Amino acid sequence: MAQNPITCHILDTTTGKPAANVVCSIYRVYVSESDDNEDQSIETQNVQILARARTNQDGRIPQWVFNPDPSLRNLLASNGIEEVDHQLLWKKLLRGYYKISFQTGLYFKSQGQTNFHPLVDILFYVDSSSRHYHIPLLLSNYGYTTYRGS
Repeated sequence: MAQNPITCHILDTTTGKPAANVVCSIYRVYVSESDDNEDQSIETQNVQILARARTNQDGRIPQWVFNPDPSLRNLLASNGIEEVDHQLLWKKLLRGYYKISFQTGLYFKSQGQTNFHPLVDILFYVDSSSRHYHIPLLLSNYGYTTYRGS
């Protein structure tokens, strides 16, 4: 994949501007699904961090930063992230659940503002490795929304 298969950006709707310098982390989430007719549920079983980055001046993550610790190479490789020319690249997106965690409390604190949601976690399902997934976050001090971007 030439581009990251999962991207995100943040728009601060209180200012109408991109939210820069927000720490974002992306996780692979393993779940168990219950599908009996009376009690359908999805429960998180395990969460593994894949990468972290800060939004740029346009509120976007241009490149995820994968943990370079050699002891994590098997974990990264099992999630389609490979080392190419001494650089970790997301080569294949695997079907399954993912989560992006946005550290919004630190962002608003840096702006001298208070907010209600110090951390926004967006859990989503990847159903095809051949598609690009874009996760936008529209953010204000006391609320947020998201949608399946393009």
